[in-house]
Amino acid sequence: MKILATTFLLSLIVLLNTSFHAVVITQPTTSNLQTLTDSLQLPTSDFRLPTDSNYFSSPLDISPLTIVGNFGEPRRLHFHTGLDFRTNQEEGHAVFAVADGYISRINVSGAGYGNALYITHPNGYVTAYGHLQKFNAQLMARLRAEQYAKESFAVDFKLLPQEILVKKGDTIALSGNTGGSGGPHLHFEIRDSLERVYNPLLFGYKLKDDMKPLVSFLKFYALDDLKNKSDGYRTKVFGKLGVYEVTGGIVKLNSTQIGISVNTFDVINLSDAHIGIYNITVFDGDKMIYEYKMDRIAFSDKRDVLSHTDYPIFMNEAHRTFHKCFVEPGNHCPVYCSLENSGVINLSDGKAHDIHLEVSDYAGNVALVKFKLQYDKTSQLLKEKELKYTTRFDFDHENEFSNSDIKMKLPLGCLFDHVFFNFSSALSTEPNFFSKIYQLDNSNTQVFDWFDLSIKTENLNPAFADKAIVIYKDGTGATTSRGGKFENGFITTKAREFGTYYVKLDTTLPQVKILNVVPNRNMRLYKKILIKITDNLSGIIDFDTYVDGKWVVTVYDAKFSMLTHSLDQNLSTGEHLFKVVVTDERNNRSEVEMKFTM
Repeated sequence: MKILATTFLLSLIVLLNTSFHAVVITQPTTSNLQTLTDSLQLPTSDFRLPTDSNYFSSPLDISPLTIVGNFGEPRRLHFHTGLDFRTNQEEGHAVFAVADGYISRINVSGAGYGNALYITHPNGYVTAYGHLQKFNAQLMARLRAEQYAKESFAVDFKLLPQEILVKKGDTIALSGNTGGSGGPHLHFEIRDSLERVYNPLLFGYKLKDDMKPLVSFLKFYALDDLKNKSDGYRTKVFGKLGVYEVTGGIVKLNSTQIGISVNTFDVINLSDAHIGIYNITVFDGDKMIYEYKMDRIAFSDKRDVLSHTDYPIFMNEAHRTFHKCFVEPGNHCPVYCSLENSGVINLSDGKAHDIHLEVSDYAGNVALVKFKLQYDKTSQLLKEKELKYTTRFDFDHENEFSNSDIKMKLPLGCLFDHVFFNFSSALSTEPNFFSKIYQLDNSNTQVFDWFDLSIKTENLNPAFADKAIVIYKDGTGATTSRGGKFENGFITTKAREFGTYYVKLDTTLPQVKILNVVPNRNMRLYKKILIKITDNLSGIIDFDTYVDGKWVVTVYDAKFSMLTHSLDQNLSTGEHLFKVVVTDERNNRSEVEMKFTM
């Protein structure tokens, strides 16, 4: 069973919100649904939005229904693509099909959505259910058949339309905490056949909410000649009853072209949780220059969150979210409904501009920020710094950078904006480093897509070339293997971040520890074998387990680095041999055997 080493990163992603919000199912109006159809430009021959208020029902038998995460919330590397329904911090609640249809896909892995099911419905939409504990008996049998056929715990396969039909209200699974979940809950999505994901609130799942969003800070960015020479200016806002202003009522800035970001979050009745914002609009006088609305997003657009938020603040200040109210030229996310000059405010006329910024939730509660904005060349708020760089990367071109030690090739579409790229290298004093240490700009510079990276090795014995890997270190000091292939003195790999890179060797075997079996222990009452598996560098990519020489399914949980094998209670009385084989990405292989009795 193959597990990409990078899936270990997914296990580190946890729910950012830990408080819960009441939800009621309400009736969507025909006019709202028609407006949605028009705005999303759905192919009318293939899709019809449900006008029946009862078309989609609740996926859980929990009252009141609550959520721990909403649609479109900015997360570390993506926009959240569904609703996270709370399951009272417990596993094992019945999960229901929300409408008639058929099971069209089953996806099981140790990270991501864990155990996940997908139902295709007659109206053309697909509902997804993630982090499940287990499926119903029919689906578990179908899953096990696939796993044994492929001798793999992780599987992702599609089913034929008539293979497993479901009716609205059928129990399809039990809720759980599998995959990258940070606690028991149900992740729920509504998609179309083109893998575009829709805000479930559009289909009648509505938050009970009469509280206005909260606004804490504004940040201003120079977008003229001072761009890239200033870190911007942040100011706190003050207000009550959902109306905010800045101290003095006016902000004077030494830049004629200004972008704004707003630090805001939504709140809900009977909860102190901070959840994502649904809608943001910005007006310069009477003219709307920017609108953000979280109705729909494609999976291919999720990483645009790196451009939408002020990412250095997000990463360095405990995920504090500043929504940029201007759009960088390489950001093509469909959440921007209305734009005038990409949201950039032109202050070149020297006049005081009346700016008002509205932040609203799906229930229509609105917070308003009002202030004046004016160009003043004597202002010192946007502090200028010296711009030093090695070369400029253009967002609308392919970019290459190389010297005798390193080669980079960035495809078109890799960058959100022009990057004034800084490069440096230094010799390492570490005995287990086999290259210089390369600084590719810094980890605060956002990159949308993968690029090619080749690093020259130093003092690498060719006999160990297949054990050499590229290591990435971000601004927090966290390291990740990027693998790579050795050829002609260089290791070539794919990277998706700027920051620090170097080469190390991975010759260490994965660690395998059986936790609850001692030699010859009778396991009849224990029922499960628990195994801890870890790797020091390149990451586990493969594991297999056997009982008496036959491959058996064992469940993997990446966030806990745990394997759990449920013993077949029909095993014969007497001695048996359990074996686990674990391989890392550099093909270091560990085998552990243990005898037990039944």
